[in-house]
Amino acid sequence: MANSVIYVVIDDGINQYYLLKVVRRGFDVYCIPPQLGIHFSVHESGVSHFTHEETDRNGDEIAVALMAGEAGVIQGRNIIRAPLTAEGRASSICLAFYPVDTLADDFPLFKRSLRNAFVIDAQSLPANTGLITVGVWGVPDNNRDMFWWNNPAVQEVMVYKSSGEPPIWIYVEPH
Repeated sequence: MANSVIYVVIDDGINQYYLLKVVRRGFDVYCIPPQLGIHFSVHESGVSHFTHEETDRNGDEIAVALMAGEAGVIQGRNIIRAPLTAEGRASSICLAFYPVDTLADDFPLFKRSLRNAFVIDAQSLPANTGLITVGVWGVPDNNRDMFWWNNPAVQEVMVYKSSGEPPIWIYVEPH
């Protein structure tokens, strides 16, 4: 079973800024924005939830709206949804919305290797882009068309595809 960490970083031509860490442990996936104090996870069982983390919160949280990717049945603090599987359907895990007009003010510098990173070139975004959506999906090989049907505005060059089954696809969509 695949275990991996993927960092989502935006590069403004001078610096790289840290937007999101996606951790995969088998069929469990965690979407973790830095310095927010909360993350979203989907587990092999189909249980998904937001989890608060211990942080040194001092008002310096990043500017992000983090959402569950798809609906399910609410049970207590959990959302029960279809689990990720290698032969299943393409499945939205989480969505994050980031303002990109003030990167240096809103996001921490990324100071790690770019080896396991999806690097978004800010200069390749349309000139009037003020916001981007970063989406994280589980996309089994037999259901790629479902991803594209649900995300028709996403360009192929704006998608990062991991290894593992199902592959984790991370996309960026400018607004």
